[in-house]
Amino acid sequence: MAGEGKQKEEATTMEAGLLDSIISRLLEFRQTRLAKQPRVQLSENEIRQLCAVSRDIFLQQPNLLELEAPIKIC
Repeated sequence: MAGEGKQKEEATTMEAGLLDSIISRLLEFRQTRLAKQPRVQLSENEIRQLCAVSRDIFLQQPNLLELEAPIKIC
């Protein structure tokens, strides 16, 4: 039981160096996407960690926006 909390914590945190590495590879891909077959090399574990951390960040955000009138919707 005590190990479950630690596993969840590890799954939802990411080292800054790993995050920087993933961002660098994605930006490199963006710059070379005009090549015939560009590929981003991310492991399954990196993708899972990135998704878990992103999910936690989105869940921390408020569900509703407090807006004031008038609102123009185009």
